[in-house]
Amino acid sequence: MEQTRPKPYVFVLMPFESALDDVYQFGIKAACSDAGAYCERVDEQLFDESILERIYNQIARADVIVADMTGRNPNVFYETGYAHALGKRVILLTQRAEDIPFDLKHFPHIIYGGRISDLKGPLETRIRWSINNPEQSLRQVEALPDIYLEGQRLDQNSNFEAEVGYPMLLNLQFALHNSSDSVIDLRVFRFAVISSNRFPGDNGMHSGPAIRLPDGRYIHHLRVLREILPQDWIALHCVLRGDEDQVFGGHPEELVLRIHSEVGHRDIPFTVNFPGYG
Repeated sequence: MEQTRPKPYVFVLMPFESALDDVYQFGIKAACSDAGAYCERVDEQLFDESILERIYNQIARADVIVADMTGRNPNVFYETGYAHALGKRVILLTQRAEDIPFDLKHFPHIIYGGRISDLKGPLETRIRWSINNPEQSLRQVEALPDIYLEGQRLDQNSNFEAEVGYPMLLNLQFALHNSSDSVIDLRVFRFAVISSNRFPGDNGMHSGPAIRLPDGRYIHHLRVLREILPQDWIALHCVLRGDEDQVFGGHPEELVLRIHSEVGHRDIPFTVNFPGYG
């Protein structure tokens, strides 16, 4: 008789607040179900031991831990630390980046801004990957270095000033810094810059020609990178060739740094201004 294997078990650590009920039911629980796993919180279970003993027990037996840092709940912080100490696979979530404690800033988080639609897909992908790759650390395909452009930290919607050189070349000098205590293998990532149709070409420094996207923008893939040691820096160059018929003076360029991995991609939009050009 055919035997059925039990579904992987996901144990969820999060504040027990009514404001997060929909996040749990329609975001976390739905993502687990779609990934072929089942999940529970401790408040859904019946048990005789103390709640802390029960949480210890469930963390130990779970295949994956999902921990929501929203609200900086001290119980969730403590339980997440226990899960890390056991070497468990932990997927971290938060509605606001500001809620990530200092000691966990080097761990990737799904930042979903309170939008279930921004949580469910990325969480399902990570749970599915974790199930299919039980011997690998999720951190391998999520841990990114700090990224700088022209000496400034590249954050969402940062603004920079640049000059377009002749013949219509925009030179972007990224710097990647591994501020953690572990080696980051950048070979598991693919870096690219997405530009408008003002920059349809490249100068041969990339891994291939620019590709026109369905929306009219162009994606410029950058060279494959190596490992980056703790506290080390490496440079990442991107040179975009502009259309000589375009006018650049006073018209900023909206760019996106796109980072692909096995668990999806991350977009960091930024703006480049061209003061005095024309």
